[in-house]
Amino acid sequence: DYMKDIRKKGSEIIDKARLEHKQIIVLAGRPYHLDPEVNHGINKLITSLGAAVISEDIIAARTKKQPVDVLNQWTYHARLYSAAEYVTTQADMNLVQLVSFGCGLDAVTTDEVRSILEKHGKIYTQIKIDEITNLGAVKIRLRSLFAALEQ
Repeated sequence: DYMKDIRKKGSEIIDKARLEHKQIIVLAGRPYHLDPEVNHGINKLITSLGAAVISEDIIAARTKKQPVDVLNQWTYHARLYSAAEYVTTQADMNLVQLVSFGCGLDAVTTDEVRSILEKHGKIYTQIKIDEITNLGAVKIRLRSLFAALEQ
């Protein structure tokens, strides 16, 4: 089963990161955002900064569905909100949300994910991937996230 294999590999990444005392970044985005051609290799940039990277579908099933402040009728949104809830229970995990400016539904998800994370004291980080011309600005944003986490 594909999802079972994905979650197993994700658990291995989490276990290894914890043994090595690394931050774990949940890189959350629509399925097409995870394509390296679309996201410009953001996952590799995060690992080059010393963190482990997993996708939201690896952890979304680890928590019960929580009530949200929006109409939640899409599978991706439900998975995203569940992943955000789970991240709030893990000291070594943070979520970075990839969004597309042209996708109107991302406006809804960003507000809800921000609310979930911030009400539990987590930092919300968003990257608009269709505004990227080079990774310099993304690198600065991610370095700022890691610096804030160290404080």
